[in-house]
Amino acid sequence: MRTIFFYVLLLCMLTSCIEDKPKTIEPPTPPETTMEVPEIPEVPEVHETDTIPEPPPPPPVVKAKPKPAPKKKKVVNKKPEDYKSLIFNVQLGINPDRKNWVLFKNGTYLIFPNNTAERDAIRAAKKLMSNYKKGALSTQKSSFAKGWIAATNTGIYNYIDRASFGKGIPKQENILKKGLDNIMKDAKELEIIYINQPK
Repeated sequence: MRTIFFYVLLLCMLTSCIEDKPKTIEPPTPPETTMEVPEIPEVPEVHETDTIPEPPPPPPVVKAKPKPAPKKKKVVNKKPEDYKSLIFNVQLGINPDRKNWVLFKNGTYLIFPNNTAERDAIRAAKKLMSNYKKGALSTQKSSFAKGWIAATNTGIYNYIDRASFGKGIPKQENILKKGLDNIMKDAKELEIIYINQPK
């Protein structure tokens, strides 16, 4: 009986020793993580027969409409026959012996010696007119024409037609002003409409 008890006790001791043996601690296993690789989109294969789509057309360019140019007043160019009345009236106021004179568009005229060549008369008339500055004028009634003759002290004359004043008798100051205006216009434009030469 003692023998059985001894074996039982020995067995218990062995069992307790086995249980008291320190266990080796294993490191915890990390949780399994699965990384998902992003899917690469498939590029369609381009074949020779495939056409590349054209880019959309650019938006239409809207051009600003240019502003219309201001209308110019029509310049009426008179023909030589339109000045017949003016030429006739100027001729009535010039001594018939003085046959060499140059007439400008607005009734201004200059008288030269009869032996003056035409080109010299033209050149001298334009030079005298372009150098003219406003100065004193004297007027007298034309002996034969219906108008007045204004004269400067430099040998420049201007025929002022009676019809340019309308109805009524014009004042002397208005006649002088009209004569000066005519001379200044001719000095600016220098447009000769008639040249009278000795025959």
